[in-house]
Amino acid sequence: MYGAGDLRVEQVPDPTPKAGEAVVRIHASGVCPSDIRSYTGVKATKAPWTPGHEIAGVIEALGDDAPAPWAVGDRVAVDWRGVCGTCRQCQRGAANFCENVVSYPIAGFADFTAMPLRQLRRLPDEVSFEAASFGEPLACVLNAHRAIPVELGADVLVVGAGPIGLLHTQVAASRGARVIVLDRLAARLEVARACGAHDVVVAGDEDGGAAEVRALTDGYGPDAVIVTVGIPEVIQTALAMAGKNATVNLFAGTHPKGSIAVNPDIPHYDQVSINGSHDFIPHDFSTALRLLRFGLVDVAPLISHRFDLADITKAFETTRTQTGLKSIIVA
Repeated sequence: MYGAGDLRVEQVPDPTPKAGEAVVRIHASGVCPSDIRSYTGVKATKAPWTPGHEIAGVIEALGDDAPAPWAVGDRVAVDWRGVCGTCRQCQRGAANFCENVVSYPIAGFADFTAMPLRQLRRLPDEVSFEAASFGEPLACVLNAHRAIPVELGADVLVVGAGPIGLLHTQVAASRGARVIVLDRLAARLEVARACGAHDVVVAGDEDGGAAEVRALTDGYGPDAVIVTVGIPEVIQTALAMAGKNATVNLFAGTHPKGSIAVNPDIPHYDQVSINGSHDFIPHDFSTALRLLRFGLVDVAPLISHRFDLADITKAFETTRTQTGLKSIIVA
């Protein structure tokens, strides 16, 4: 990535593992909206650099003194966030805000990458490379759900039926919720049904679908609202949809940054809790792989496009234009 819209495929030397590291041959790497923000120039990054942080592959080489459990040929997923485990945030269970975090440039859109062994998770045979590439985004989803109370039979509204919204749909359904999914694109809502949505709503121009959501919840509004769209107007509409004593999770950041007007009577008189979620803790990543292993989350319906590394620009453009759902670079 040399700058906005300037993505090139180049030959570079293969990485060599240092002590405590492994070189991973990459088999699957997902395109994330954060990659697109760099590609479109919304997010400023130091160039040139190699994006890609949703990856899975096979250990190709090991550095010196690699412990016995690790071996060349092991199938792995990569956790790109190295946390210290000793700072105040880690010790209070908020490792996603680790004060000494190392955000490894794992360079997922490449043939190989070198990573510390402590950042690798061995994959069970039941988890494909493509499924394992969802480990990181699913971990972020699980971090959000730890802050969202969901009683059995609760009405949960997921705003946005992109790949992240569809992961939220499956996790909420697995928690025993009746899930309603709201989106502007009817094609995505059909996938939402396949992912466990009990009802879907096309977001209209007049009220954003608020009246239909209210009707589907017998006039009460949902017990929880998960907003996966980083648009201030959508967030404001979602807040107004929440029922009394509901929780609203703002999962998506806004790009470019914006603001909303919040009626203080909503959290006060209606006792609506508003929270957010950012990244994940190591346990979330491990749990994500377990959900994939045992089929509690199925990512197959989310993958709409597969590209070779040589076609990386097509993959980015497909994601940028919201064509289909998830694009993955495969080898």
